[in-house]
Amino acid sequence: ASYLQHAELARWEWSSFGGSLAQGFKTKSFFIVTASMIRYRREIVPFKRFDVETRLVGLDDRNLWVYQTFHHHVDGENKQEEPDGPTRGKILAQILTQAVMAKPGKGVINPRAWLEDNSMYSSSVLDGIMNEKGENIEPIFDEKAKRFTHLEDILKRSAASYDDKVPK
Repeated sequence: ASYLQHAELARWEWSSFGGSLAQGFKTKSFFIVTASMIRYRREIVPFKRFDVETRLVGLDDRNLWVYQTFHHHVDGENKQEEPDGPTRGKILAQILTQAVMAKPGKGVINPRAWLEDNSMYSSSVLDGIMNEKGENIEPIFDEKAKRFTHLEDILKRSAASYDDKVPK
C-alpha cells in the first residue's frame, strides 16, 4: 500500500509542478485513475530514502497513461551524472496508470485538448509522445498498454461473473 500512496502523492506533485493542478481547480476538471498496474521489484526499506519519477507516456481521445518508477536515492560520493539526465538508483517498483480527465456535467473529456489548454504541455510536446500513427513513441509502452487492456478485460469478466452469483 505504501507504493500506491507514494505514487498518488507523486502524481499530485507532478500535476502541481506542471500547472495542471491549479488549472484543474479553476476549470473544475479532474484527473481520475481508472486502472493501475504495478510491478514490485524490491521493498522500500524503512527510513531509506527513495525517489519517484513520474512522466506522461501516452494519450488518446479518452485516456492518458502515466508511468512512474521508484528508485533508490543516490547522493554523496556515489552520485554520478548520466549523459541523459539525473542519476537514479536501482528501480524498486514500476507503475503504469491509466486515467481520464472528467468535468462535472460533461463527463469524460479529451485529455490531449485539456492538457494543451491547461498545462505546460504544448501540442509539439504532446506530439513527441505519440508518432504520426497515434502510437506511443516508446514501443515498450504500446506492449504494456496491450497487456494492460487484456488484464483489464479479464478482471471485468471475473467481476461480472462473481456479481451474477450475488443475490440481488
